[in-house]
Amino acid sequence: MAPAKRSLSDFVSPERQKLTAMQTQRLASLANVDRAELEGLTIAQASERLKWIIDPQWFWFREICGKVVKRDPVTGGEYPVPFATVNVQDTECDLISYFPVRSPWTWHFPIFCRRETIATVKTDQCGNFCVWVPRFEIEWILRWRELRLCFPVIFNRPMLKDMIPPLQETPVRAPGHPDPGPLHALTSFSPSMIEAIAGKAAGQLADKVTRLQASQSLGAPNLLSADLLNRRAFDTELPPPLPPEFHHALGGRAAAAEGASAHDGVRAAVALKLGVEPSAIANFNPSRFMGPFWRCIDIFVPEWLRIFEVPDISFEVTQDINGVQQVIYDDPFGTDWTTNNVTLIASPIAVATNACGAPPVECGDTPAILFAGEMPLDNAAYFNEATGYVLRVNRPANGDGSVTPVESDLTRPPAQTPFCETVQLFGCVNVEVEGVAAQYYRVLQSFNGGPYAPITGLSWNIFTFPGGTPVAISADAAGWYQVLPNPDDYHPARMVLEWPTPFLGECTLKLEVADGLKNPIAQSAPVPIQVDNTAPSINFTTLSWKFVGAPDSSLVNLLAAPCPIIHRGVTPQDIEVVFAANVMANHLRDSSIGVSGCGGGVFVLEPMVPGTETYHWHTSPGDNAVLLNGRFTLAASADDGCYSFNCEANSRAMNPSGADGGNLIPPDWYEDVVYLYAYHTVSVAVISQN
Repeated sequence: MAPAKRSLSDFVSPERQKLTAMQTQRLASLANVDRAELEGLTIAQASERLKWIIDPQWFWFREICGKVVKRDPVTGGEYPVPFATVNVQDTECDLISYFPVRSPWTWHFPIFCRRETIATVKTDQCGNFCVWVPRFEIEWILRWRELRLCFPVIFNRPMLKDMIPPLQETPVRAPGHPDPGPLHALTSFSPSMIEAIAGKAAGQLADKVTRLQASQSLGAPNLLSADLLNRRAFDTELPPPLPPEFHHALGGRAAAAEGASAHDGVRAAVALKLGVEPSAIANFNPSRFMGPFWRCIDIFVPEWLRIFEVPDISFEVTQDINGVQQVIYDDPFGTDWTTNNVTLIASPIAVATNACGAPPVECGDTPAILFAGEMPLDNAAYFNEATGYVLRVNRPANGDGSVTPVESDLTRPPAQTPFCETVQLFGCVNVEVEGVAAQYYRVLQSFNGGPYAPITGLSWNIFTFPGGTPVAISADAAGWYQVLPNPDDYHPARMVLEWPTPFLGECTLKLEVADGLKNPIAQSAPVPIQVDNTAPSINFTTLSWKFVGAPDSSLVNLLAAPCPIIHRGVTPQDIEVVFAANVMANHLRDSSIGVSGCGGGVFVLEPMVPGTETYHWHTSPGDNAVLLNGRFTLAASADDGCYSFNCEANSRAMNPSGADGGNLIPPDWYEDVVYLYAYHTVSVAVISQN
């Protein structure tokens, strides 16, 4: 979904803002003038007064943009937080910094901080925001860092791109797949290995990149961007490894002076290491910390260090929750704003949305279900109202399906693509039937031709527009929702149901509207919708090896071994591996097999072997199973190593929310995307010892 257009009606020029106390002090210091000469001035007035005294460029503004999202703790999916208030703040802290010996991280304990808001903006429907920050603010921070060796490193949060190990070899891509793109390195490691090295967030990122890469096809927009790696490796503050004696004191297992608390004892110990009196760090609290940050390893630093007046730009985000502005993000030194692509992960109390935008719903005088997400359900060019399938997304390939089809090839046959995951249904319930206005509505569902029954137990949030106050939508036990008299005053407008689609089957839906006593007065036309939330099934049927030139009768089965090993002998010979996998799906899009590895060579496919098929894109709606097989050879000159034989299979089910932007690229919805997939791999060690 494209970011919402900006409104000019409520835009206030940042030059008209008055200098804050901290801005006045910093600007006066940069210009070497008395701060009294700048107090009470706007930025524009200060610019006029100082334009021949300091560099005029310092009065330019830099735009910092980002988004506020809420992360699903299980899947790692990120959902926009709309209409939240983002406060951009000048931050200045006195810190006690702790550099544990033999740790790659550092932690900071704030003992005094002051913060002033320098810009305020609301996120749009998609959680995006942009603000303007004066250049002199950035100049002050950069000058401060330049004067303190290595501090730019010390105050950098670990990002995922810093945690993932670099590749030494270019990985082998699966036959038939598009160019791997800049983030393909992630898919050369298993998500479990990435998670072991860099944490859960990196493992979820590796899984996301695999899905994005699987959705790419020739001519499609590249969805793999470096922004995916510019995310914090740790979403929350994590505690430092304090010395054991501190834990003993805090746990009450160490003697303390009469009348002294455990915190007093720890504070005294830190003061001794810093060479100051305990009263000088009276606000030090070992349970109030920020970190981890990357520590500097280029120079030797004390284990404990006191740092004064550390400046930075920080973010605080609030949201109206139950009528009260609640802080959903507040993290000094938590964001690398220099990337101009800030992602703020809101707390679990934040109210997010699955619907970034809303389609243009035009209503008549009868109830109707008109859109699933951004997909029109009443337009035969996009959706088959008889079968319930999407027609343009993930179409079959022309020919034998041995290569990835061109996404924009309009000669490909119509698709039979079902919906998956949570779908937003939009339609019309504000109707009047024979003079009776509808006061309530519900959605009736028939599953696989069964009787109609109301959908119950669902609730979601919409937002007042443009105010942004979350409004909870819920039904009674019979599934009745109240008709909003002014649906266009909310975001998303005219959404009638946030529908978690069933596992697999055909759902026929219709709206029923009722009067104030919940007596039904009309129903919409039924709309059949095919859904499929199943991943493809993969079974390795063959994985065996032999020396090149030996008969097939000498093939050794590797699938029966708990730890598959190929012994090439002390004097290595060329080897051959036969690999086959059976793939089945309810709605198969495509599947491939391939080999990757870390040895000093690569397995090479022997394409002339009869029956070889290592890649297949479905060629008709009924083409939902395939046996992939190939013979791969490894030269004797290849080093010993570990190789992975893998199979990936993608479902053609899609979600119509428009989050991938397929509806925005003309001709719209002619796209190939992946939401559900399966990926299996078996690792095989190749060694030269008997």
